[in-house]
Amino acid sequence: MAGLFFLLALLLGGAAFVFRQAAAEIPLGTSWAVEVCSTSKMFCHDPQYLAYAGGVLLVIAVGFKLGSLANG
Repeated sequence: MAGLFFLLALLLGGAAFVFRQAAAEIPLGTSWAVEVCSTSKMFCHDPQYLAYAGGVLLVIAVGFKLGSLANG
């Protein structure tokens, strides 16, 4: 279970990075950035929401891992 949450945290962090980069490329008219930002304008304007969710999942993953180690 911890591995799944860790993977999801990495994916959300990666998505946050992609949306942040796309938002920076929009003024230049880059086609991939326009495509990415057309999928979700909210995440293009506020990619930190994805990063926050990834951070929460990372904390949950660590909690699950520590719990499984404690139960041995």
